[in-house]
Amino acid sequence: MLSARLAEYLKFLRSLLVTTWRLIWGMWRLTRFPQPAITIFGGARIKQDSPFANIARELAKMLAGHGFSIITGGGPGIMQAANEGAIDCLRECRLDDEKCRYRMVSAGVGLVRLNKETANPYVQENILMAHFFARKWLLVRYSVGFVVFPGGFGTFDELFEIVTLVQCNRMEKVPIVLVSRAFWAPLEVWIDSQIMPHGLISEEDKNIISIVDTPEEAFHILQLHCSHKEESNTYDPEAKK
Repeated sequence: MLSARLAEYLKFLRSLLVTTWRLIWGMWRLTRFPQPAITIFGGARIKQDSPFANIARELAKMLAGHGFSIITGGGPGIMQAANEGAIDCLRECRLDDEKCRYRMVSAGVGLVRLNKETANPYVQENILMAHFFARKWLLVRYSVGFVVFPGGFGTFDELFEIVTLVQCNRMEKVPIVLVSRAFWAPLEVWIDSQIMPHGLISEEDKNIISIVDTPEEAFHILQLHCSHKEESNTYDPEAKK
């Protein structure tokens, strides 16, 4: 019995050390990118010629053109479109009407063996984690704002984790922008008709998120709340407000 418990403990310890090393290495690679950074979430199954992908591409290009690094999950769909938009900005080699100050603007934080996904071709630094929690930690750690496009269970998981971190004061209040009123309208109705009447969240909690339709609207919110952030300023999900 004792030997089995020790074996299980050692197995866990080995996994913990490997995970910690991956996180440290991921942090080192991610800090190559200039701050502030914006993380963009969205469905991996969305086609590159879809309206959502076009908005993601345009928004990321606008953000990169104003000094923001772009972080995604590094996969296909919305992630690829956002990384491509950041790279398009570099190709034009312009930043605020001046010569581009940065060579690194497009990062991906992926997951080992996730649905056989490979990094999209527009990721300059592909950082792979072995566990979802480690991946999500890196996606949040260096970002001062978040954009969420339509997606599936994974996108909803990422959205509600960030909202919960802000609600519980485990992270500073940051802009969380949802793109496409048509897609997110049922969620908004559900919050108003089910959650609010039962007093499960406050009016302030509801206002954590913003819903927009265009890249210009999203950019305006992000620039308004994030452009003053210093390069060294990052958010720690484990640090209280």
